[in-house]
Amino acid sequence: MSYVVRSDGAYSAAFQCLIGLLTGDTASPGFWNIYFADFQLPHHDSDIRLNGRPCKMDNFYGWSRRKFMFISPPKSKAMIFGPLPAILPVFRVGAKVVEIVPRFKYVGMWFTSTHHNIFAAHYAEKASKARKVANATFGRVKSHLGSLPVREGLRLYMARVDCYLISGGEISLDVQQSFLRRLLGLNSSSLLSILYTETGQTPIKIRRLLRALSRLRYLLTLPLTEDCIVRDALLDSFSLYCSGKASWVGDICFDELSDDDSVLDADLQNDIDSFERTHLLKNRVERIDEGEGRSRLGLVTRRRRHYLDVVVPAHRKAITRLILSDHNLSVERLRYPGRYRAAAPRHLRLCRFCRGAVEDEAHALLPLRERFLRDIMDDVGGFDHKWAADKPYEFLRFLLSSRKIVLRLAKFVADTLAVYGSHPRYLPATLYLPM
Repeated sequence: MSYVVRSDGAYSAAFQCLIGLLTGDTASPGFWNIYFADFQLPHHDSDIRLNGRPCKMDNFYGWSRRKFMFISPPKSKAMIFGPLPAILPVFRVGAKVVEIVPRFKYVGMWFTSTHHNIFAAHYAEKASKARKVANATFGRVKSHLGSLPVREGLRLYMARVDCYLISGGEISLDVQQSFLRRLLGLNSSSLLSILYTETGQTPIKIRRLLRALSRLRYLLTLPLTEDCIVRDALLDSFSLYCSGKASWVGDICFDELSDDDSVLDADLQNDIDSFERTHLLKNRVERIDEGEGRSRLGLVTRRRRHYLDVVVPAHRKAITRLILSDHNLSVERLRYPGRYRAAAPRHLRLCRFCRGAVEDEAHALLPLRERFLRDIMDDVGGFDHKWAADKPYEFLRFLLSSRKIVLRLAKFVADTLAVYGSHPRYLPATLYLPM
């Protein structure tokens, strides 16, 4: 689009505007900068300042009248942060009074003056929208296709939900966690670390920090020769932090986190190595691509795991719940107290069929191993030497790590858990609480 500028009756040569995005016609960012080029504010000792830069209303109103620009008083709002004065001040645009409000949306961000976190309303709104989009995503997919596959679910999450969660750089955590739990088929009390180690996703808190650090890096690279309000805001934030007051820089320092992925992975891996419920994830190695056709086996903390690609939803959820200790076997369910009964120590979480051994993953699956192994032995060999009666979990981990048999293993797990789920659980009499 070509433009011509008229000044004092003279016309410039036609030119194209290549600065910013054209939102209509001549009100582009480039022309707005030209329009405001002569805006100057006189200083006063009582001015509200941003790193020394004064901010005023009356002078701006007078300047706008001279420039034939109209300021709408009904659309203008005032906010007071911190303790309210005994007598509220009156703000005016010309003769019209500006309303003082406790919350207001400005440039897509909600600000709140009645909460210790000025972005509390923004976080709540974006979390609500993300939750609605997540529910709509699962609902629409279920009505048309059934269960949402994990790979496609993660893509929809990044495309439709994540954009709300990172709006403003910080948001509530529960939406991301509930989406991943629902996608994997886990209950609402599952471990948090496994949501990221099994899907390869980054926690929202870390994503928020990375965005904040990226913004900080950009601000620090601004040329000192330019008169930038955004740099004044940064320097003012540093001053507030140094004086012990709340600020954006202080929020970043408070997180005490690093933008290095290895720190996040080390923290997640420590959870895997420490928690009892992650015993099937310990010492897990996977193939790492090193490029040029070379690869090696090593520890990969975060990755979308191969078993999440199982096509049949019931089989995929069954093997996921088994690996992540979210199944219905007594070794997991009796870990916690229930109505009228106490939590059971491990040696009392007995099998509902034989009642002679702990009903854990290895006990439930491996007694049926002969029929299952005969089914896969023709295609994949090398299982016999892996079995050791005194190390059943090592053999189970070996089976779970195999990509070649994951489809049949998932079906085998689903069938086995269905058998256990169709019979009542055995509860030793010593677990019942006195009435």
